Amino acid sequence: MTSHCKLYLGFFLMLTLTASFLVSAQEQRFATFEFCSLASGERVENCVIGYRTFGTLNKDKSNAVLVPTWYGGNSENHAYLADTRFIDPEKFFVIIVDAIGNGVSVSPSNSKVQTEEKFPRFQIADIVASQHRLVTEVLGLSELYAVAGLSMGGMQTLQWAVQYPNMTSRYAAIIGTPRLASFDIALWSTRNTLLRWYLECQCEEPKKALAGIGMLGSVPEKLSQDVSRLEVHSAIEKEASEMQLSAGKAWDQVRQAQAMMTHNIARNLNDDMAVAAQQIRGKLLIVVGADDRVVTPEPVIALATLTDATLVTLDKDCGHGDPWCDESGFSKALTDFLSK
Repeated sequence: MTSHCKLYLGFFLMLTLTASFLVSAQEQRFATFEFCSLASGERVENCVIGYRTFGTLNKDKSNAVLVPTWYGGNSENHAYLADTRFIDPEKFFVIIVDAIGNGVSVSPSNSKVQTEEKFPRFQIADIVASQHRLVTEVLGLSELYAVAGLSMGGMQTLQWAVQYPNMTSRYAAIIGTPRLASFDIALWSTRNTLLRWYLECQCEEPKKALAGIGMLGSVPEKLSQDVSRLEVHSAIEKEASEMQLSAGKAWDQVRQAQAMMTHNIARNLNDDMAVAAQQIRGKLLIVVGADDRVVTPEPVIALATLTDATLVTLDKDCGHGDPWCDESGFSKALTDFLSK
């Protein structure tokens, strides 16, 4: 949880299961497919998908909750969600899936045959397709109780709602979006430009710029509380000096950011968000941070008006970090939604 706050507020911030199969909370698992086809027509070779499970699958296999990971996150640092405060593993079989490009699942940093820049571009829809294969082909599930994700995980959640509308009846999209706003695209595009600059020069200047952009993702009041005006330059220098950026890790970040920038749940529906909203057949929870400067909340708020979504606004002056700054508000919204 803390590492995710630092990630976003510092940047701007599977095997078939039986009904009684219990998996250790600490166990990293992998499903391997010969390849994963991409919407572009390309494919990811030796498509390895990482995941962890928590809790027990019930007899009729109806209590599985899938949790997609946020940008740069992995199933290990999402494990805190498998808790009575959020998604109770005593009630639910929680499946946390590592997104393609996160360095655990197949990624530019770990692919044996499509290394670094050779790794093909992929979409949020491709990540979701790999999760669907995991759930159906490996875990042997024909339905999910819910899909719930934060940030880029929230984007995947909304993609699930239109891509596989009959797979579940509950979607919880927290600080996510159906498609990025112009501000967000400019933000992530600039960040990718700096990452590419770093790959070319291996110098400190792009790292300093990345650290500075990271600060700009924070709500001004929160930033001024964390870093005094006289310490801004030293804070940027410190963040840059501590930034560990291998070529593989940088390409992981570039490819996942590209997936977010091209994300659009109405892509195959004439870019009509009203039509996309009609595809969402289940219950929808939308949680936003009032002053989010990493994922602009307006597009998902607009989606809420097109559906019967439950819209919850968190406002603790933490922007994209509101689900952590207002843990009780986030917890109540999610647990209430899952219990309905």
